[in-house]
Amino acid sequence: MNQAFVAAPVSSSPLRRRLSVVAGVLLLAASGAQAQTWPAQTASIVVPYPPGSAPDVLARGLAERLGAAADKTVVVENKPGANAIVGSDAVAKAAANGNTLLLVDRLTLSVNPVLYAKLPYAARDLTGVSDVASVDLAVVCRADAPFKTWGEMIEHARKHPGALMVATGGQGSVHHLSLELIERHYGVQITDVPYKGMVPAAAAVVGGDVPCVVTGPETVLEHIRSGRLRGLVVGNARRSPLMPDVPTLAEVGAPGDLLIPTHFTLFAPAKTPPQVIRGINAAVARAQADPGFISTFAARGLVIAPSTPEQVNAGVEAETARLGKLIRDANIRLE
Repeated sequence: MNQAFVAAPVSSSPLRRRLSVVAGVLLLAASGAQAQTWPAQTASIVVPYPPGSAPDVLARGLAERLGAAADKTVVVENKPGANAIVGSDAVAKAAANGNTLLLVDRLTLSVNPVLYAKLPYAARDLTGVSDVASVDLAVVCRADAPFKTWGEMIEHARKHPGALMVATGGQGSVHHLSLELIERHYGVQITDVPYKGMVPAAAAVVGGDVPCVVTGPETVLEHIRSGRLRGLVVGNARRSPLMPDVPTLAEVGAPGDLLIPTHFTLFAPAKTPPQVIRGINAAVARAQADPGFISTFAARGLVIAPSTPEQVNAGVEAETARLGKLIRDANIRLE
């Protein structure tokens, strides 16, 4: 009797299965090698803020450690302008190979699409790599202000609608949005005095142009220690070691999310391969574990804050939902 020979499907062939396994192992090995050797060539970190600003100093400290670890050059490029739009756009349009990164206040990716009617890029054009450091905000006032505590300041604002002026880092900034949250929570009217950055905003308070400012600790710490300024409240869950006499929001009976923390975060072009993102994240985590890196920036009020890419993207999404509603309700628009 003739027996027909039926060939086994190629997909079930033992040889094919072995080849598939080998190919998978090689692919994983290649991905791992690419991840471990980042950067394989000169890389750049774009900072959409001026030289000497807190994120610029942070980026340079990070670039130095990343470059030394890989024996490659990592440069910092300052591209300030238009509420971080200029630098963000440059990275969004860069080659998606992991060699061009953005270090930016994460909040801008959440709020800029709501603040501006038109942007040259979309938030989806960038993807999270890692949080690098965070800064908790504080409300700081002149020592000769007509109130000495947080409760007294709120009562002053309640009795004198619109009379209390508070400096911020500009319309749509984390400082301005925090002030909006404070007004809405307490039902008071406070006049926002926007400046082009926190250095001039803090200088205005020290100079007596305005009585209070919403700011991170670095720009005011010297003046708090000298007694010229007084911290009324800080957004940390615990008291700041730099300002141990300043109570937290919880201690003054306020919700802990009234002062929005700043997250300085690394992003890459959205189409960057996941294995490259993981490699950069791992390299950043190693730099963040350096005790010298931690202590250097702790002295400036920055808390080193490692994270996963997924946590970054989830944070952007959550901030977009919460603060997008605030911006629309307050009718804040920028040109």
